[in-house]
Amino acid sequence: MKKTIFLLSFSFMLCSCAGKAGDKAKSEADSDLPKNSRDSETELSSDDIKESLELLGGFLNQENKETDDENTSPETAALEKLIKISEASSNQTDGLGSFGDMLPTEVILDMLEASGVSREEIEKLINNPDSLKILAQEAIKNRKEAWQAKKDNTFKGKISKEQLASKNSSTGVSLEEAILLVQAESGPEATMAKLKKIDSLAGTNVMEQLDLNEAGNLMNDVARKNETPASADEQQKMEALRKLSGQLHSDKEASELLTQLEKTEKAIALGKLKASPQYQKTIEHQRKTVKIFKNDFERKAKAAKKKFKQLNPDLYFGEEVGQTYVGHMRKAVYLPLGKLSFADRVVKAYHPQLMTQQKNNVLGEPDVIKGFDVEDITGIHSLGLGGNLTIQFTDNALTNVNGPDLYIFEIGQIEPTNLEISKDGKTWIKVGKIDGGVSEVDIAPFVKQGELFYYVRLTDLKMDSGLPGADVDAIAAIGAALRLNLDSKVLFETGKSELKPEGIAALKELAEGISVLKNGNVIVEGHTDDVGSAESNQRLSLARAKSVSGELRKLLPSSNFQWREKGLGESKPLVENKNDENRAKNRRVEVLVLPN
Repeated sequence: MKKTIFLLSFSFMLCSCAGKAGDKAKSEADSDLPKNSRDSETELSSDDIKESLELLGGFLNQENKETDDENTSPETAALEKLIKISEASSNQTDGLGSFGDMLPTEVILDMLEASGVSREEIEKLINNPDSLKILAQEAIKNRKEAWQAKKDNTFKGKISKEQLASKNSSTGVSLEEAILLVQAESGPEATMAKLKKIDSLAGTNVMEQLDLNEAGNLMNDVARKNETPASADEQQKMEALRKLSGQLHSDKEASELLTQLEKTEKAIALGKLKASPQYQKTIEHQRKTVKIFKNDFERKAKAAKKKFKQLNPDLYFGEEVGQTYVGHMRKAVYLPLGKLSFADRVVKAYHPQLMTQQKNNVLGEPDVIKGFDVEDITGIHSLGLGGNLTIQFTDNALTNVNGPDLYIFEIGQIEPTNLEISKDGKTWIKVGKIDGGVSEVDIAPFVKQGELFYYVRLTDLKMDSGLPGADVDAIAAIGAALRLNLDSKVLFETGKSELKPEGIAALKELAEGISVLKNGNVIVEGHTDDVGSAESNQRLSLARAKSVSGELRKLLPSSNFQWREKGLGESKPLVENKNDENRAKNRRVEVLVLPN
C-alpha cells in the first residue's frame, strides 16, 4: 500500500509540474544566475532534500508516524489534497504555488526509480490524469476503511482502547492517565524507565512488554488525542501562514516573515505566548519552509542585482533602496528604486463586463496570493477580454536604461497584451505586444535618451484563460527616476520667488526622501499657470526653481548629487488651465532625481 501511495503522491506532483516542464527548461536556459550560482541552485544538498520532504508533511516517512485523527489518516488527507491540487492544475490556477518547485523533476524521477516503480507505470499515470484520479480515490476509500477499522479496535502497540481507559487496577489510575502524567513530568520520548513508571502508576505491566518503537507510537497517540485543539484565531493564522509562506514575493518579505516566525517561536518557548500544540508545530514547520524560500530568494536577488549593475554600472541609488522581486516562474527582477518603482494611480479601467472593483490591486508591490480555485486568487486585476487599464507613476517616472525598462507582473498562462506609454496621458507611443509571466519591456527603440514617461496603458488582445483577460498583479518601472511635486502655494507668496518659512520646512521633509538615494542627478523644474505673459511666467518659474535648488543643496551637501534648474513656465501644465482649481495644480515645483 505504501508503495502505491508513494507512486500516487509523486505522480500527482509530476502531473502538476508537467505543464511547466517546457517553461522551466526555458527559464533555466535564460537564468539570471551565473553558471556557478545556477549549479548551486539545481543541485540539492542532503539538507535541502530533507527540508523538502518535511514540506510533504512526512508523507514519505509514515512507517511509525500514523496519527489518530478523528476523521482521517495523514496519507488519506495528503491524497485528498493532491486530488485538489490536480483539479486546480487542470483549471490553470497554479494552485500548487511554489510547493511544486521544491523538488526538481529529476530528483522526483530518481526517487521514484529508487523505490522500484517502473517507468511504464509512471508514464501511464502521468499521461492519463483521469485514471490517476480514480486510482487515488480508490486508495483513499480503502485507506479510510482500514484506518477506521484499526482505530475502532486498537491503538498502536496492540493495546486496546479498553485497556487504556480502564481504571480497574490497584491504583485506580488508567494507562492513559499515567502516560499523560509521565509525559507532563519528563517529556514525550519513550524510555524503559518511563515505561516502568507508567506501569507503576497504572498498576499494570503491559508497557514494559512493548519495545520502545511501539511504546513511543502509543504515547504519541495518547498525547495527540488529549491535545488542546487550536483556537479559531490560531486556525485562521495557520491558514494565512500556509498560503503566504509558499508565495513570498521578495527577499525582503521572506526575511521579515522569517524574523516574525522566529520571534513567535521564541515567545512560545519562553512561555510568553500560550499556544496549542498544533499551532506550535505549524510555526516550527513554517519557519523551516520560509528559511528554504529565503535562501533561494537571496541567491536569485544577488544574481539579478549583479546582472543589472553589469548593464548599468552608473545607475545605482544605494543598498537601502534597491530591491529584488520574484514573479511568475520565479524570475528575479531587480529594481534600483525598490518599492518606489511601482504604479501609484489607476487613471482608467475598462472591463467588458464592468468588473473593475479590483482595479487598484495593480498598484504597489506584487502581492498576489493563489489558492486551489480561481475564486481564491487575491491581489490581481483581470483586464477582461479586450479590456484595458491606464496607470500613472506619481512619485517616479519611466525612463530608458540599458536592458529592460518596464516589468508587468502577471499570473496565469501567457496572454498577449498591447502596451503603450505616454508623458502626459494624451499622446501615446505604441511599444508593442507583451506576454504573461514577468513581462519585461525595453522601450529604447521607441524613445529618446533622457525622456520621462508617467503613464502606461495595457489593452488585452482577447485570448481566453481561467480568468478572461490579462491578469495583472503589479507594474514597475525599472528605468526609474524619483519624482517629487511641491505646491507653489506652500513655497511662495503669489508672484514671488523667495521661500516662505513653511516652504523651507516642506523642503526639509523632501530632502529626507532624497537623501536615502545616496546619489543622482537632481533636476528642479519650476512651473506656472497661464496667467500673465509666457515670458514673465518663464522668468518666475526659473527663479523659483533656483530658490528651491539652493535650499536643497544646503540640506544635501553631498557631492554625489549633481544639480540643474529649469524654468518651464506655463508650457507643461498637469491639467488644462480652465478654472482656478486647475491653475492651482499647475503652479508647482517638481524635483526629479535621475540615476547618475
